[in-house]
Order: sequence, then C-alpha cells, then structure tokens
Amino acid sequence: MGLPASTIVICEENKTRSDLYTLWLDSYEVQQALTEKQAVEAFGGDTAVLIIGHSFGDGATDTVIEQCESQAPRCRVLGIREQSEALPVSMYDTEMSRPVFEGDLIECVKGLACRANYQLLLEHYYRTTVAMSSFEWQADDEPVDDDRYNRLRQRATRLQNGLSQLRTRMADEDVRAVVRDITVDEITGVDSKESFENKYRPDGCSRCGQDWSEPTDGDASATQLGAYVWRCVNCGHVQMHTDPSHRHIGSYR
Repeated sequence: MGLPASTIVICEENKTRSDLYTLWLDSYEVQQALTEKQAVEAFGGDTAVLIIGHSFGDGATDTVIEQCESQAPRCRVLGIREQSEALPVSMYDTEMSRPVFEGDLIECVKGLACRANYQLLLEHYYRTTVAMSSFEWQADDEPVDDDRYNRLRQRATRLQNGLSQLRTRMADEDVRAVVRDITVDEITGVDSKESFENKYRPDGCSRCGQDWSEPTDGDASATQLGAYVWRCVNCGHVQMHTDPSHRHIGSYR
C-alpha cells in the first residue's frame, strides 16, 4: 500500500543549499520554501518531514514549526544548525550541524519519514479496529455478516500489512520514538484503565509470557491501545485478539 505521507518540505533561505538537499532527496516529493510565507503554504496532510535551518526566517523557526504541527501534526522535524550555535532545540525531533553530508541527510530523513508514516498507519489501524468492535459487540461472539464490517476487516488487513512492511525498514529507536509520541486516548477515545477488564483481552503476553491478570508494580500489566489491541507493559510487545491472523502487529522493544 502507498504511504499516507510522502512529502518533504525544506525551509532554507540559501537557494543553492536547498537545491542540493532536493537533489539528494530525489526519491521523495520535495517542496522548497525560501520564505516563511512559502513554508506555510507548503504544509499539508501528506507532509512527512520538515527540514528547517535554525536561522530560517530571521528567528521565525518556532512559528514555522507551529504552523507545520497545525497542518501536518504527524510531521517530523529535522533542524539544521551551525556548529557554533548553542543547545539543541526541543521542537526538533532530531538535528544536524553543518556541514551536512548526503548520506547522513538521506538516512536521517528516511528514519523520520518512517516515524511519521508508522504513526499515521497505527492511528488508522486503531480507528478501524474501534469501528469493527461495534459490530462485534452487537454480534455477541457470533460471526458478523455485514458488508461494512467486511470492508473494515479488509482495511485492517491492508493496514497491518503496511505496518509490517514499514517496520522492516525502521530502526528500533525509530519505533520507540513513535511509541513515545503516540497518544492513544486521542486516537481511540478509550480509557485504558476502564477498558482493561475486557472479555477479549488475552490472558497474557505471547512474547514474554507475562500474566496480564496480575498487576505490574501496582499498575495494569497491559495497556489497551484500541479495540482488541494491547501492549505488554513488561516487554512492549503489541498484539490483538480479534482474529488469529491479525495477532502480531509489531514489536516495541
């Protein structure tokens, strides 16, 4: 399946430098922005990575990033600064210092683009399982025979396949970064504590064997991420119970 976010926005006032970055990133759709106005116009729902010079727009970096977060909330930000400039900037997901080399830039953008798309696919997957759950609860463990449900199930399969394929291209640190960033309650509207005693929750983790009926350090030993989707607190493994063929989503080590 195609990735939902594939555009790279480069905010760099030096046109020669921006052209060079664009040449290096020729496997992506790249939009250049030489001014703050051009930057704001470049952002959209398919923006995966923002590359921004630390001095862009005479100090307008924060404003540009805020606009990016508003229009492309899953976009990752790569800040590029001079070596002489001070402390890291918290609004950057990662940063590089000049001189920037081709291989380093390509590798960094690849990781950030994977993070953005992995989070988007996870959110789509969780929303799909929530929609599926409404049919399954009404059916009360009986087989569900409904065209809308079947379409949702097919969509869940496509999304899971997309997640699995994308996971093979990601470093463990990139996956951990997505886990840190993702806000489950905003995705699903599910309160994990209230929903923990769900009749569909597995008895334990299929990876580490942790018993999910017993608390861990006084808290629940598994966190519900979506309808029928749980993450083991002990080892980070994510699994779902709706269908055996959907049982393994990915590993959060």
